[in-house]
Amino acid sequence: NLAAAKRDGYMIITKDIAGMGFHYLNPNITSFNVRKPMILVYEKTSPTTWHLAALEWVFPKKPAKSPFPSARYGSFPAACHYDDGTFVPQASQDRCAKTAPDTGAAFTFWHPDLVTLHVWLWYPNPNGLFASYNPLVKPFNGG
Repeated sequence: NLAAAKRDGYMIITKDIAGMGFHYLNPNITSFNVRKPMILVYEKTSPTTWHLAALEWVFPKKPAKSPFPSARYGSFPAACHYDDGTFVPQASQDRCAKTAPDTGAAFTFWHPDLVTLHVWLWYPNPNGLFASYNPLVKPFNGG
């Protein structure tokens, strides 16, 4: 339930990225906890329907010991994030504009390069449970 996630502190950090869905981050979760994922990934299945598709955790570097057997890691570049889900890859925070270039949304935060770990629990992914991208997520395959 996206409304419940928002009440619990999750905020949009990326609009739909082809093959990745909409990402919602809870900034109060700062370490790995399997029961409290840092990021919830949603797929918008209609103009008013959201489907929880995956969980995601991020790390400053690849963990020495994987939290899940056979986990595969991805990466996300350093980026400026804005309150409408716009993000702009940028190597340092001092290069972030106060508003998103195309939408004018307010700057919310910057992060360095990150290691990512997706788990596609509620949305099928032919690339595998731990893949970063999912070819079934719109608009990756045109719907």
